[in-house]
Amino acid sequence: MSSRLLFRVDPMAGESPRGYLCRTAHEHAYCGPNALAQIAGLWVSGTGKVTGLDDDAAIKQLSYALRLEPEEWRSMCYHHVKGRNRFKQRSFCGETVSADDLNYGSPRLCPACVRERPIWWAVWDLGFVVACPIHRCLLLNQCPACKRRVAWERPAVHKCRCGHDFRHISAEPADPDLVAITAAIYRAAGFALAQTDELEVVDSRFPPELCRLKLGALLRLILFVGSINERSTLRRKQRHFGATDLATATEICQGAVALLEDWPRPLRKVLRRMVPQSANPATLNFSDIFGNFYRHLFRVLPRREFGFLHDVFEQFVIDDWTGFIRGQHRYFSAVVRRNSRWLTANEAEKLARTAGGRILDLVRQGQLESVLFNVQRGGGRTEYWIRRESLNRWIADRDLELARYMPRAEAQRILGLKNITVTAVAQAGLIRYAKGSECNFPAGYHFLREDVIRIKDAFETHGVPEREYSTPGRVIALRHALKNYLGRDTGLPAVIRAVLVGDLVPVGHTNRFPGITGYLFPSELLRKYRPVAGVSVPPDGFLNYSEAGALLGAKTAVIRGLVGHGVLNAVESRNGFAKLVPAGDVQRFAEQHVSLSMLAKFLKLDFRSLPRFLRQAGTPVLAVPIIGKGETVFVRREIARNLVDAARVHGGTSVNVARSCYSERPCGL
Repeated sequence: MSSRLLFRVDPMAGESPRGYLCRTAHEHAYCGPNALAQIAGLWVSGTGKVTGLDDDAAIKQLSYALRLEPEEWRSMCYHHVKGRNRFKQRSFCGETVSADDLNYGSPRLCPACVRERPIWWAVWDLGFVVACPIHRCLLLNQCPACKRRVAWERPAVHKCRCGHDFRHISAEPADPDLVAITAAIYRAAGFALAQTDELEVVDSRFPPELCRLKLGALLRLILFVGSINERSTLRRKQRHFGATDLATATEICQGAVALLEDWPRPLRKVLRRMVPQSANPATLNFSDIFGNFYRHLFRVLPRREFGFLHDVFEQFVIDDWTGFIRGQHRYFSAVVRRNSRWLTANEAEKLARTAGGRILDLVRQGQLESVLFNVQRGGGRTEYWIRRESLNRWIADRDLELARYMPRAEAQRILGLKNITVTAVAQAGLIRYAKGSECNFPAGYHFLREDVIRIKDAFETHGVPEREYSTPGRVIALRHALKNYLGRDTGLPAVIRAVLVGDLVPVGHTNRFPGITGYLFPSELLRKYRPVAGVSVPPDGFLNYSEAGALLGAKTAVIRGLVGHGVLNAVESRNGFAKLVPAGDVQRFAEQHVSLSMLAKFLKLDFRSLPRFLRQAGTPVLAVPIIGKGETVFVRREIARNLVDAARVHGGTSVNVARSCYSERPCGL
């Protein structure tokens, strides 16, 4: 077991671990900290050095010799931080810093601070602390008496190895910029400053985000921006910072202040100076000029901590970079990609929502400004790069014209028609339209908004009431008429055209169908617009077989028989629609003839014997054969009227009465 000191020396908050050893050795009248290492059994003979003070084994031995708890000494040491990281990390007063940020080889001190209190503060162990913001003076790292560097192995905190007392040295005043950047480091490290020094950080015109950075992030930022300012460039590998070199640390801090003050103008100026003055954007290579800066920025200073720095660089790229941005610049935000001055033809196609090489057609027509870039030297693959400004102007003009149109989906929703039906109505001349491929619009059909609204208003202007509706009858919904017989090519456009000019007026509306398809019309009016190929529509329109049968009081098979018998003339219809007969012909036949089945029902006679009686009486009848169902017999209406009158005169409705009526030949036959 190692020996122990006679008494305990209490450590001070914020004190350097090596400074504590130096102060403890002085309190016990030893010649230096190495004596304590010998007491703790850490002295390595023949080397003259003490190493491994941060190791777990050394912590246990040394804390026992110093009469400290192991955790007390561990909290003071700059021990390793566990976890995977690119840089070796150390714990510094509760903060995480890089091992390269610590100054072990050539300690520094503030003579004024030592004069007030002989304490070696831990913040002096940071390589970028070159001044004391409390006394506004430069730190000392060389003894003016012996001209040697200050070492941590010395008889006291305030004494050099040569015996010179640092408390008698007059400190050299520090530049206000160095005081400001050092005050920011003090603040991030958790060392209290006077109120004037806090204001020094604020008044230095640093970016406000600087004061919110943690210590390790702040030190990385100082090294990064301080290195940028050196000859306005950045090495491929960031140069190694010698933490013991006070001159180098001072130079980097001054460079960092030069870029961070009056933020962000100095950084923008330095970045602008890196860009060669070239008129041809194809000769500017982003990777050659900003590749190292770009790599260090996005790998060493992530956006989550240094967003203000990323924003400045990206805004510079947007405002001042006149060349192309090619390659794997995947770390750029979408804002940069949306605002870069040049973009490829493929990107322009996506932005303009065109296809089929339309952008290249516009380039050849001179409507877009472009540059032809040889990707492979010696005449290999080439790319067209489009100037975004010219593309934006073209898109603005295109969209201004496009605003007069609506896409097909919107026209479908307003009119309540399906996509093919809307197109058919437009092609019939009722709606002006444009194809995207022909007018530089997005792909698909676009319909003139004015015409679509005009159709919608023509149906709504009458203000018809809502009505109960289920199936076609005396009135029919436009949806049913469209499906049953109008069709989208001729009949529906004819109906819409009639509504537009006022020849056709709806009589009601149902919510069962959307848009204009829910409006109700009289069936006898709407059937006038049935389309028949190659046949002019008669004034009364056409009827299908079911409607004709309802008018005659007969079944569909009877109408089919009348057509087959040549009594009615049917017209050919398109596939998918019912066969039609002229409504006028059916009406005239109904006015001239009566079905004997209807007449027998009215006279309460046997409908099977009535045709036989009429034939026996010599009364002319029209017999229509029905395939598989016999025949249907019609008689002229005046003969039917005479039969009804004779039945009333003779009274009764029996077959005998009918025979007597026929025998008297009431029809004059």
